Amino acid sequence: MKKTYLLFTMMCLGGLIQAQGLPADTLSKAVKQLSTDVSQLKNLKVTGWVQTQYQWTQTPGAKTFDGGDFITNSNNRFMIRRGRFKLTYTKGLVQSVVQINATERGVNLVEFYGKLSNPWMSSLVVTAGVMNRPFGFEIQQSSADRETPERARFTQVLLPNERDLGAMISFQPEKGKKLYGLKLDAGLYDGTGIAVPGTGSLNSAGVVEFDQYKDFIGRAHYKRQAFKEQLSFGLGLSSYYGGNAFQNNRVFEMSTDANGSSFWMIQDTTSQTFKGMRSPRKYLGMDAQVSLKSKIGTSTVRLEYITGTQSGLIDDTRSPISLPSKPDTYIRQFNGGYAYFIQRMAQTKHEIAFKYEWYDPNKRVDNNDIKNSPTLGKAELKYTMLGLGYNYYFNENCKLMVYYNLVTNEATPTITGFTEDLKDDVLTVRLQFRF
Repeated sequence: MKKTYLLFTMMCLGGLIQAQGLPADTLSKAVKQLSTDVSQLKNLKVTGWVQTQYQWTQTPGAKTFDGGDFITNSNNRFMIRRGRFKLTYTKGLVQSVVQINATERGVNLVEFYGKLSNPWMSSLVVTAGVMNRPFGFEIQQSSADRETPERARFTQVLLPNERDLGAMISFQPEKGKKLYGLKLDAGLYDGTGIAVPGTGSLNSAGVVEFDQYKDFIGRAHYKRQAFKEQLSFGLGLSSYYGGNAFQNNRVFEMSTDANGSSFWMIQDTTSQTFKGMRSPRKYLGMDAQVSLKSKIGTSTVRLEYITGTQSGLIDDTRSPISLPSKPDTYIRQFNGGYAYFIQRMAQTKHEIAFKYEWYDPNKRVDNNDIKNSPTLGKAELKYTMLGLGYNYYFNENCKLMVYYNLVTNEATPTITGFTEDLKDDVLTVRLQFRF
């Protein structure tokens, strides 16, 4: 393409020179300059994708983590789930990236960061700006490559909007070097994610950060291939340590009464002041991936597990993306995880995907506890999801996805609206275009 463009340009310039009687070396100088300009364009990479989809749910106005809540009185919708445009400029030791998302709901920044490689040790890289959090596998996997429509519920609750503002240092040896396959990431972040139109990500001050604390995220991941690249595997360990400032001195933790039932107990405030101190937000995550190529196609198993401590509200366990609306803090022990099985059918364009996931926001509470305590509400309920999907790859730039997500919540007679399992299953039919 480059040679054709240059040849065409030379012919045009040659004709122009002959017509105007310009000096003979003008063509050579012009072509040289043009070649330099075109070479600069090789440093710029333009990519993107558009995900157009139709969705149906069982109940009008259903609240869901499959692309956001449905509008009241509607149980189906067309939407552009993601419309990404990404520019990557690389020259020497420096790489700059900007990515935006454009949908019918608005335009927002997704990524905006720079990378600097160590000139004496290329395996050492510093990244700063708005970028992915280096926690777990799924949060770092591009939505264009993922085999299911959305990331796991626990990811959306604990690490909303995936990206955050901060700085990170990474160590990743090149192929042929010792420790090849190992990647270490460690970074400091605001901890509040980034602003997304229509999600309430901005507080009243018009900024995302609302306290002095920074959150630490670290990850170690090892990935290799074997048996002539027929087998690939990866193992990862992630850690998150952070939290935002307590808004007042009313801090609650789980306790157990004489009958063994759990209830909320306020911490001692007579000898301790919590306001302004740091609330706990501690996660430990583990992940594993195995892919095997055989006559039946590529078979992939993917697992991820997370556990830890989360500070939230009485009725909400989500990590804050703005100044908390309620001052009281409730501290919970949680766990969650998922398991994938993905099968690419032989050498065809067909693929099936199964996904099981769960999120238990308060693992010290069971259904009996909720029944017996008036202070335990919907925020303590456990959710499980079972998804079945089919993907058809027209080519490397176009993919059809059909996915049904069966959502099940704990039911209890003491919470209005949750006396039985909610009717909030979601069917997604997506057509993705990529460039």
